Amino acid sequence: MLVIMQAIAQISRLSPQELPAIALPQGPSLGSVDELARITGGSPAALHRAHRSLEADKHTVHQVRDRAATLARQCLVDLLGIGSELLRQAIPLALGLVVPNPAVQAASRAGLEALAARGIAQAMARLSHLMGELAAVARPLLDIAQTAVQSACSDSGRAAAHSLGQGVPGSCAVGSSSGPAAGSSAGQAAAQAALSQVGTPYTWGGTGSGGFDCSGLTQWAYRQAGIELPRLAQEQTVGVQVPADQLQPGDLVVWDGHVAMYSGNGQMVEAGDPVQTNPLRTTNMGMAFKGFWRPTG
Repeated sequence: MLVIMQAIAQISRLSPQELPAIALPQGPSLGSVDELARITGGSPAALHRAHRSLEADKHTVHQVRDRAATLARQCLVDLLGIGSELLRQAIPLALGLVVPNPAVQAASRAGLEALAARGIAQAMARLSHLMGELAAVARPLLDIAQTAVQSACSDSGRAAAHSLGQGVPGSCAVGSSSGPAAGSSAGQAAAQAALSQVGTPYTWGGTGSGGFDCSGLTQWAYRQAGIELPRLAQEQTVGVQVPADQLQPGDLVVWDGHVAMYSGNGQMVEAGDPVQTNPLRTTNMGMAFKGFWRPTG
């Protein structure tokens, strides 16, 4: 039963944390704007529009946070359910360990190990599904982040803010964000191979033939491009490390325990549940981020 208890402990450590409350700064009071505009002969319309836009953005941020918190809590409930079911199924298998027959004991141990592996795979798949859900929920925040900040006070202020706003990144600054990056031929081929598997189920330890895990997908995709990668995610920091603003299709996004592939236009493809595309990110369930890497032959 030790292997089952270890699996349950690992699933428990994967549980998402409660999202903190968001304290957004209060906007300026516009109580005296209309009177000042009347005195100076100006128009307060632009300021009122800007204020309404800021309030709408704040409302969106709180909505996204509340929806994300609900999804995280549901994931926690599902993980607890996986652990509980794992324990329930393990009890009858564990009875074979007390039978004074080596063959029966060996079969019991093998069954428990297989059950533990399935439970961990289910938990990882559920977490990957949560990441996809959170990425979808967070898309309105990208729209807010990509909105150029403009002054409501003067034409010169608007022009300066617009100029600064051209450099405002979305989820992160990426190479050729306005269109598909050219990239190397191997990277392009690997990215296209990975994208061809969108919709394929997540399988723990999967390297193809109907299922992938995260590093299995990137290894398989680069194999189609003629480059062999190490099997584990954290070992795929090979080739050349690149900064975020020079990303090209095929570049790997590597964490200590997960890996995805940049596919262009601020998106990446990864083995979630199923294989899917998501906005580029550098966070993944608290894992240490190891950077962006471009495999070379």
